[in-house]
Amino acid sequence: MNAMKSCIRTCAILAAMCLTGSAGAQPLVTGPANDTKKIPGLEVLVKQAEKVAPIARTETGRAFIEAVKALPNQFRRYVWTDRVFSTAYTEAEYEQLPDTQKPRYRFRPLTELAYYTGVKERPLVDALALDDAVAGTDMETPDGLVGKRIMLFNPRVITQGRLLASLGADVTIAHNQQRMRAVYNEPNDVGEIPGAEGHPSGHLRLIYTDWPAEASTQPGGPYDLILISDWVSNGLNIITPPMARWQTAVRPLRPLGVDLDKALSAFAEALKPGGRLVIYAYGPIQPRNRGVYLPYADTRVPFSPEMIENAGLEALVLDADDTPAFLELSAETGLKEAKDTSGEVPPFHATYSIFVKPIEQ
Repeated sequence: MNAMKSCIRTCAILAAMCLTGSAGAQPLVTGPANDTKKIPGLEVLVKQAEKVAPIARTETGRAFIEAVKALPNQFRRYVWTDRVFSTAYTEAEYEQLPDTQKPRYRFRPLTELAYYTGVKERPLVDALALDDAVAGTDMETPDGLVGKRIMLFNPRVITQGRLLASLGADVTIAHNQQRMRAVYNEPNDVGEIPGAEGHPSGHLRLIYTDWPAEASTQPGGPYDLILISDWVSNGLNIITPPMARWQTAVRPLRPLGVDLDKALSAFAEALKPGGRLVIYAYGPIQPRNRGVYLPYADTRVPFSPEMIENAGLEALVLDADDTPAFLELSAETGLKEAKDTSGEVPPFHATYSIFVKPIEQ
């Protein structure tokens, strides 16, 4: 069996080499170009962008969406991944795994669409978070983004970072996801990003880090804007208390690795004076059935007023509702349930909060 797996892997490597006409040091990363007649590619995201651009509420949000048309095509890549693509490894990383772990992974191609959208990710939803972040600031128009230092904390794909960088921003993606580290491991994934039509070029970097759990590993800064989408909320970061005696507490879906007050202080420390921390969260509506509790449904920020004050931040907006825009955009980006408007209560909801680091007088 092991010999057969080795043979399959070798054939895939040789196929990638032949199709690219090169036997370079990284044959697993460059493969055949995507054939859109057989496998959906970047054109899917372009079509979505055309539909949702009118939903954007600021010029910057609209430019962010329209910049999809400037995204480059990607060659097929090969990674070792588990069945649901929640974890991935490069060839070199896979070889370092213990033999007991290797059977969990298969050598698989990564298509162009998966490069930009991962597993059913919807990067264009972050246009809403961007709208909320820049409204009423000098970043409300795309020209205001030029040269601005922006951190995206734990997005699950690189797409949002490339779009912002193509508008002239200096973007850092800080993440702790092994899958992202394996998928986006080529030099041309980062660095200088050509400007989308009519915009200057920007810069993009990816930093794999344990921050904010390890405060000393702060990924650059200080930043004009830290944008966190679908990674920080009551439902995602807090251990859920048991709802009944036969239920047990649920572990956080996305633990920050550090106490919430320390995490918030780390975010504040990474901001410039006058910089903004914007947290956008969404989830399903809490079921009305007794004994049924969905932690993910609680989209409120997990920070108390005392935590916010101690971190040296001011809350400009706290847990504001953004559900109508979220449902409208989600319905056009693959979330089928968002189209269901038959009930009295919408199937999903979204909230956002904006914190600012005061400028010392």
